Amino acid sequence: MKLGKIFLWLLLLPAMNLAAASSFSALAGMGYLSDFAGGSTTSFPSSARIQQGVNDLGWFDGVDTSMFMDINFGLTERRVVQDPVTGAYLDGSEMTKSMYYYSSFYSGISYIFRNSMIYNHKTDRNLLTLDAGLNVRFEQAFDSFSNIRNGKTFLEGYPNLGGEKYWDAQSRNYIALPDINGSAYLLANSISFSAAFDNMYQEKNKIYREGINGNASITLAPWFLANKLPKFFDTKVDYYKLAADVTYAKVIYNREDWKRWNRLSLVIEDRLYAQLLLGDAVPKLADTISFPGLGYTNLPFVIQNQFKFYVYGPNFLSDNTIPYGYLFIDLGLASGRPSNSTSNVDWENFLYMEIGVNLHFELLGALHVFGEVSYTLSNIVNYGNFFDWNIGAYFSI
Repeated sequence: MKLGKIFLWLLLLPAMNLAAASSFSALAGMGYLSDFAGGSTTSFPSSARIQQGVNDLGWFDGVDTSMFMDINFGLTERRVVQDPVTGAYLDGSEMTKSMYYYSSFYSGISYIFRNSMIYNHKTDRNLLTLDAGLNVRFEQAFDSFSNIRNGKTFLEGYPNLGGEKYWDAQSRNYIALPDINGSAYLLANSISFSAAFDNMYQEKNKIYREGINGNASITLAPWFLANKLPKFFDTKVDYYKLAADVTYAKVIYNREDWKRWNRLSLVIEDRLYAQLLLGDAVPKLADTISFPGLGYTNLPFVIQNQFKFYVYGPNFLSDNTIPYGYLFIDLGLASGRPSNSTSNVDWENFLYMEIGVNLHFELLGALHVFGEVSYTLSNIVNYGNFFDWNIGAYFSI
């Protein structure tokens, strides 16, 4: 009886603090496809993230405790670069064929418990944040819009208009591509833990920033976490991921007018990413570091460094309407045997360097119009050295 009372008290404890908590609901972000339907001049709004929950639960002294749902849904397009049966990378004559794309509708929900602590008066935010989350993701893959538009089929293994079949593996028992195995339904359940450090000062109206921040996380998605349900899904998910990133930014010159509007600012920023991704059935959604041209590498170890030199200003019309641009140099290394490959597949080492310039125009802190041109040097088969460009627009608040 005593144990039952203690359990009841633990259940009622969160409710006892809800009276002091504050609820929130927000659009946390939007995603865009830069090559929707095979085009290269669009930024098609394709996904959204919504957060809803409560904060300031007051469970611990000096700690801002939040509980919330993070809901995301949308559309993504992916490039297939591995043989579906062996997992080996496609050779140079195949890898860049436009037919090797597929699309996927996805929806996901995360239940997150967050503790934010050590208030930082400089940034007006908490210095340290600890998260624990339970994540569920569902996907349904289908042919890319580019293939549909051209009357071709890829996922079904049928011949295209010219009679050529894309794959010899007509059974679609794709070892290397768990996302599109069988009927191409995917269910991925995972638990995650992360820590974020934020000492980045944000200039008013979020035009530029200065300081340092970082994040480290672990994601566990083993097969026994209801990730192998053959009666409902043909896919299998089984992976483990460690990821970290750190960003440093420094304002090296700043000049404002009498209204404190920006006239000219010069900022340098450097960001380092690292990722270790292992498992017997690694879906594409787990790999989050992209290489130019190739996209996601699906290799176990990836490290990437992005250096940018920003030029901001001048403001006009309003204090959050501003042109700006940056020069960038990106370096990347990916190494290991490709995920979901057979034992006889070779170890791969991908290297690249990308140099380019990006020009932006930000209107009222919401509408962003941009253009970018870059040149990439790499050792990736059939990509090598190439120019790339992109123009588009998007909304971001």
